[in-house]
Amino acid sequence: MPSLVQPRRVVAGVAVLGLASGCAASAATPPARPAPKAPAAPTATATATATTTAIDRLTATAKRRYAIETHGGVAFGTLHRVGRDPGLRRALSSGSLATARTYVNRMFPAVWYHWHVSRVRVVQGSKVVVDAGVPFVVAPAQMTLRSSGGRTLGRLQVSIQDVIGFVRYMHRNYPVDVVVRGQGAAHVRSSLPAAATAKLPARGAATIAGRRYQVRSFHETALGGEPVTVWILAQG
Repeated sequence: MPSLVQPRRVVAGVAVLGLASGCAASAATPPARPAPKAPAAPTATATATATTTAIDRLTATAKRRYAIETHGGVAFGTLHRVGRDPGLRRALSSGSLATARTYVNRMFPAVWYHWHVSRVRVVQGSKVVVDAGVPFVVAPAQMTLRSSGGRTLGRLQVSIQDVIGFVRYMHRNYPVDVVVRGQGAAHVRSSLPAAATAKLPARGAATIAGRRYQVRSFHETALGGEPVTVWILAQG
């Protein structure tokens, strides 16, 4: 009887060793994993969609910036700072336009220009009686000027930005070129010289100086209600 039992133990021991060695082999050599797939290259449609989204976002940014320059907090703050000038009110109260013009022409380069004033106007009715500053500026902030006795002296208009300043700001801070055209050849400003007189679509694409640009546009006003068109150009 002992001779019959002994072989069974040997066989069982061999089986256990086989299982153990198999587990050890599995632990030592994990199954190979498939190599990760390389990300798919963006399709032409995806690239075009991304470009379109970018140019629309940049155009919205340009619109907001123009609005800030025309009636943002700084624009109105500067307007009221000039409007509180007692010398200006005295000059206008004198009844002499020559006196008022002399005062404004002296104050603009000496003081107001350093407050970031680009243009100052005083309008009485529909007539511009005082005007000093740089040409082609964005639409001004406005207020009514009154004498100490409450008499209306005129409407003060102050613009804190010329159009080329707006163009340079956008071009310097964002990946775009900007073209602004008003009325007449003298009222054209561009960060891309080749685009200054180029035919530009209101929306779409254009090739300028051998480069392709996505194009968007919007309408604004400059000093005196002059209509202007602003084009935003982004390569792609």
